[in-house]
Amino acid sequence: MNIKNIVTALCIGATTLASAQSNQVQNASNYLRNKEYDKAKASADAASVHESTMNSAKLWMYRGKIYQAIYFDKDPAVNKLDAEAEEKALESYINCLKNDKDNIYKDEVKGLIVQASAAVSNKANTYRINKEFDKAVKCYDLMEAALPYDFDQGMKRNNITKEKLMYNKFEMYKSVPNKEKTLEYANKLIEMKYKEPRIYTDMVKLSLLDRDTTKALEYIGKGKQMFEDNMELVNQEINIYLARNKTDELKSKLNSAIELSPDNEVLHVILANIYQKTNENEKAEAEYVKALEIKPDYEIANYNLGVMYFNMGNEWNEKLGALPPKETAKAKEYETKANDYFRKAVGNFEKSYEVSPDKATKQQLRKLFLRLGETEKADKYK
Repeated sequence: MNIKNIVTALCIGATTLASAQSNQVQNASNYLRNKEYDKAKASADAASVHESTMNSAKLWMYRGKIYQAIYFDKDPAVNKLDAEAEEKALESYINCLKNDKDNIYKDEVKGLIVQASAAVSNKANTYRINKEFDKAVKCYDLMEAALPYDFDQGMKRNNITKEKLMYNKFEMYKSVPNKEKTLEYANKLIEMKYKEPRIYTDMVKLSLLDRDTTKALEYIGKGKQMFEDNMELVNQEINIYLARNKTDELKSKLNSAIELSPDNEVLHVILANIYQKTNENEKAEAEYVKALEIKPDYEIANYNLGVMYFNMGNEWNEKLGALPPKETAKAKEYETKANDYFRKAVGNFEKSYEVSPDKATKQQLRKLFLRLGETEKADKYK
């Protein structure tokens, strides 16, 4: 056979193969319509790796629909056709829109890619629970690749954003644990000012595990710039100063800040918290009262003051329990003091509950009213 005939034969062969792959795309569509998902999957997968069809937006659209049908189907046998159907559907829609230069399939696929992203988000959660972290990362990367095609903000409404995906990676690497990756994503989130205090509180804990109090205080400082009244950050800072025997320094700093800004209720609460930890209850009470004079419905101040009064009531109660039976006069005195503090605690817990009606405060109020013999009021907090 001469060169001309060889070239002609090769061209015919290539044309035949390209035509065959084009038929695979049509076959995939037909099999999908007839719900023959195993055959549809085989045809779409074959076309997706052949050079003549691998850049076909039409192919990728059908492949996405096939894999979406597989994971949507209620028959477990169909679901078992591919364990990664959700990921492959999303990957397919991304490739469809990437290759759809003339926006032929945009309107048809833009809703489907949102559905597939939501499915992959759920899948990522499952992988994390099962500690299949590599698969979870693949899901996060796929969702991030899909974000440019969130034409109608459907992914955003499902809380799938670049920032949220980054936070999910941070949480995942923290649970692995992978300290290097956790640090990497924490710093990225801090740089973009992601509004989640746990980033800072968790990084403080990790820094303290490394005995790096300087770095821990650095994270506390950054966190308090965004969440100035976050009590976990406040307590972490106080505990570091307590461990360093530098509470006097912290008190001095806060008193100086209060002189400059006397109407800042947050500063008064922080100082009160320090006094509470150093057993200076009278000074703590005075600072909480000042904070509440500035802001009467300040939930943290009311709750913390309620806790302090409750603890003081318990102290008198314990003293009462330790008295010998013949000390009736003292018993009466101690019981009165205990109940006085419990009544004060009730007042602050009620104000806290009005602003933030959580279950723990509700239970505490019920217990206190029962202890004080006020059953009618206790019934309000059943």
